[in-house]
Amino acid sequence: MQQRLVANRYALLAELGRGAMGVVWRAQDQVLGRAVALKELHPPQGIAAEERNVLEERMLREARTAGRLNHPAVVTVYDIVRENDRTYLAMELVDALDLATIVQRHGPRDSTWMAGVALQVLGALETAHQAGIVHRDVKPSNIMVRPDGAVKLTDFGIAQAMDDPRLTHNGGIVGSPAYMSPDRLHGWEASPASDLWALGVTMAHAVEGVSPFERTSTASTLHAVMNEPPVLRRASPGLAEVIRGFLTVDPTRRLTAPQARQMLTAIVQGATQVSLPQNTGGKKKGTAVKVAAVVIGIAVLAGVAFAGYQVFKPEETSNAGPTTSQNTGANQPSENSGEWTEASQLPVGAPLPSRRIATFGRGGDVPEWNLSGTQCAKDFLTQGSPVRQDVPCNGPHGIQLFSAATPLWDKPKDIAYPGTQWLADFTKNYCTEQFKVIEPKIKEPIGFTGLVPTQKEWEAYNDASAPGRQEVLCVLWKQDRSPLAGSLVG
Repeated sequence: MQQRLVANRYALLAELGRGAMGVVWRAQDQVLGRAVALKELHPPQGIAAEERNVLEERMLREARTAGRLNHPAVVTVYDIVRENDRTYLAMELVDALDLATIVQRHGPRDSTWMAGVALQVLGALETAHQAGIVHRDVKPSNIMVRPDGAVKLTDFGIAQAMDDPRLTHNGGIVGSPAYMSPDRLHGWEASPASDLWALGVTMAHAVEGVSPFERTSTASTLHAVMNEPPVLRRASPGLAEVIRGFLTVDPTRRLTAPQARQMLTAIVQGATQVSLPQNTGGKKKGTAVKVAAVVIGIAVLAGVAFAGYQVFKPEETSNAGPTTSQNTGANQPSENSGEWTEASQLPVGAPLPSRRIATFGRGGDVPEWNLSGTQCAKDFLTQGSPVRQDVPCNGPHGIQLFSAATPLWDKPKDIAYPGTQWLADFTKNYCTEQFKVIEPKIKEPIGFTGLVPTQKEWEAYNDASAPGRQEVLCVLWKQDRSPLAGSLVG
């Protein structure tokens, strides 16, 4: 078989990867006698000329952008070629796996190892930012890690220079939704701060083993970015502090690159605890979760109704559920009403009614809860029964976790239990607003309830063997208690 030659120079040796828009080849530069990666733009048949032009311009931008940057963690671009109505980009060949593949094949990464990788990515980003370039698509699949630990940040194809026009002709946002910062989702321009948010999401993905905001649909993914800060169970305290600093909602208070470098360096050098450096303008304060309505394409994400709960007003702690008068049947709204039922002691095995607050975790109404994200479970919520195992949402199931929030995520994790009544009030507003997002798409009566952690569950957050949760949960099911046949989220 005759070897294919591009531009009478690059001999194609093997295919390294293929996507919807092209192929990456291992090639040999026969002029300089070196191995290169040759990226071939090959859009599918029938693509509009305007869209093809945008894709070609992105490849040209990748070449121009990388050519302006001189950093060991940035992939070097050697050449760009046009031949037979196709565009090729010759670039440095990196014999390495990307971070997403490493996590998929080998599991969550060690915090110290990840700190070393993050330091190198941070260096590449600092170089780009100093040159007036924002990467806009930092994510695990764009970070290559060689066996010797050297890192390469790839794919500057959608990078945006301050003096360069955008490549979107319809005003859309370009990038990967699960790694976009809330400020970008609000329509702000991409910035160094939004790149650092994406690096924080990437670090969380690597050390926890799963992408913290990735959900089953774009709408639910965007909702998670806005409302569901990740729970960090595997990250060391020091690395968790860096990640939380990057994932501060307010970009003006977000951890800066120099601050992060100081903290990551300390972790690599063996520090088990790191302190957040002070800003020159004063001590850095945490930013509370801002739940807002974001309109992007088909997604309308609600949540403003409980914004008042961002001001934390703790009350006396209690391990019991929200206490009220016993349920005698009087003054109790039906499951079809828009009111929440008052809490009362139910017999073991009794189904938990709709629009009721129950406790979960150690000593709770639901003594064990193992679902996360938008997972489903086989059985319905009943008093005293644990929910230990998830089942596929595309098959028959009883309940689905449709939303979750960590009300005090920006506070220290050893903060005192705020009390079940405070959590209940928060959760009633939160779950009601989140249900409004999916309600228009539901054609049958659906019940939903809110779960709040018990005090014991809350205080076990740092339990190494069985970490507790400091989240509130919203769960739904059919009111006639027949099985659900598919996911109702997104």
